[in-house]
Amino acid sequence: MNRQVHLASGLVFAAMWAVGCAPTGDPGVPAPQRSGPVYPIADTGDGPPSPAGEQPGVDDHGDDRPPVAPPPAAQAAPVAAAFAAAWARPDLPAETWWRGVASRCDEGFAHVLRTVDPARVPATRVTGRPVAKQAPKNGAAVYEVTTDSGTLTVRLAGVGGRWVVTGNDFTRSVSR
Repeated sequence: MNRQVHLASGLVFAAMWAVGCAPTGDPGVPAPQRSGPVYPIADTGDGPPSPAGEQPGVDDHGDDRPPVAPPPAAQAAPVAAAFAAAWARPDLPAETWWRGVASRCDEGFAHVLRTVDPARVPATRVTGRPVAKQAPKNGAAVYEVTTDSGTLTVRLAGVGGRWVVTGNDFTRSVSR
């Protein structure tokens, strides 16, 4: 029995080590405190392709239907503006805020936004129109929208014939 316990303990430790769960650092030294952002951080597009290896709005998983044409470029900016207006509402209850932003997002990003506490969103109103940082092309676009406390970057993809938000980032303005 004792041998079985040692063997089982060894297997558990080996499995933890293999997946990166083994303890690290000096014993008795507390681990550093980590906290996430108050809003999701947008993918900059500089890293490796998504795990599925597909471009935004492209499905390569055996769907035999013909691809849907990207939505008209003129429809991208209004989606970015509507998302920004819904996002800059820290006064709303979380569920109401989420319904406002999620209706303009792809399913994955809408799920991520469930983790956002709208009370911590730094902007309270949009102060400018969307400006194309990457004009709509090949089913992708990036817009910057100014707010009362900085610039909201909104990433869009053409999915199923409409523009949807796939990510955002926020840069605070420097006050003087």
